Amino acid sequence: MDSYSNLWARHKHNGFAAYNGIEITQIEEGRAQGVLTVRPSSLNPMGMVHGGLLAALADTVAGVAAATSGQVGVTLDCRMDYLRPAAGSEKIFCAAVPQRRGNHIAVYRAELTDGSGALVACGVFTFFFTGQPLPDFKAGSP
Repeated sequence: MDSYSNLWARHKHNGFAAYNGIEITQIEEGRAQGVLTVRPSSLNPMGMVHGGLLAALADTVAGVAAATSGQVGVTLDCRMDYLRPAAGSEKIFCAAVPQRRGNHIAVYRAELTDGSGALVACGVFTFFFTGQPLPDFKAGSP
């Protein structure tokens, strides 16, 4: 896949990401970047971005990076380390890079930073490739 136009179309069909303020901003071979626009609904009762939403951002971005393989992949395992509160920033940025890409299993590292560039969390995501090609999202198939 050269232009990744199918992955861009796939992201446009991701209602979960849109609902939660998650946007993919860059797709390259094996890599992806995204951003979370922080809203009042993003915050926990302590005024920090909810850890589950940070994990969703990381999983979404790492999943797009894994999908550059052209195969359907599902999250097999994930682990998040929360390093500092994600508070006071209008945006949280995420970059996912491969740690290992095999035929059936891929491991990605996702790093999340706040608007000042401080690392707020990082995660490791393992994906299982089903062997099925990605649907043609450009043609409107789910």
